[in-house]
Amino acid sequence: MNSEALSRVPARDRDDGAVPSLDVRAIINTSAGTVFDLTRERIRAAVESAFAERGHRIAVVFAEPADVEGAIQEAVASGVDAIVVGGGDGTVRTAARHLIEQDITLGILPLGTLNRLARDLEIPLRVEDAARFLAAASPNKIDVAKVNGSIFLCNSLMGASLHFSVGRARLRGKPASERLPKYLALIGAVLSCRRKISIVVDNGSEQLHIRALSLAVTNNGYDEQTPWLRRSRLDRGKLTLYVSEHRNGWGMVKALARASVGLWHGDPDMSKLTGSQFVIQSKTRRRTLSNDGEVHVFETPLRYEIVPQSLTVLMRQADRG
Repeated sequence: MNSEALSRVPARDRDDGAVPSLDVRAIINTSAGTVFDLTRERIRAAVESAFAERGHRIAVVFAEPADVEGAIQEAVASGVDAIVVGGGDGTVRTAARHLIEQDITLGILPLGTLNRLARDLEIPLRVEDAARFLAAASPNKIDVAKVNGSIFLCNSLMGASLHFSVGRARLRGKPASERLPKYLALIGAVLSCRRKISIVVDNGSEQLHIRALSLAVTNNGYDEQTPWLRRSRLDRGKLTLYVSEHRNGWGMVKALARASVGLWHGDPDMSKLTGSQFVIQSKTRRRTLSNDGEVHVFETPLRYEIVPQSLTVLMRQADRG
């Protein structure tokens, strides 16, 4: 792990509505998806200059994957005001585990492959633009979802859509020449999948018996009139369960393609259920889930809940009330 001394810049009096000066620690996962395309010098310069320009105190730390969590814990113990993590959804989720219901703000420098939460928060993907966005952003509270006590910030998947997450996790870190043909094989396996899972969903008022090709539980629902499966509100205090009862993966992917351009309605094999908690029962003692792209095995029943406004993140103030 390589750390730098704090670059201390005196707080400046401003009348532009910016947040007060913060003591910030930036922790960069050196194995994040897009870090390999950027030099450490470029990342450090982008972050330090953006935060210093806004009058914040900033320290940048580069950490190997095995050291990221320890670096986050050290930053929490040091009493910083904000922790900016550079990485993908897994890195963000690791940070959130330590910052939930804490008085420390989380900033997301999107350096992963999918960057789901960063996209929902409208954080630019170019490192310089993202750093400037975060340095000027405001702390605001968002919801956190849990399944059997384990948090997720975006979605929890099971069924056919899980296969791609499992395969992707196994290919992480492999050479591109090996990943590409196996990614294509994974996509083919998802498209041809016909295996359904049988579950019982209890939302507190009724029990629903479901045979589904795929299920997704999201931390707040996707906008129905907005393309690219975006969640513009992350503070509604609701979970949304999306159920695909399509005959095969082709039908499911077509439905997702329609949803990705804002065409949610009109598919009889796609349904959703909204609530503050779900209990999903299964004949199987264990279920494999993909939570924000990370694959884990959970004991059943699966108990989903939402913890309203329990995580503070750096985000744009407008339209988030």
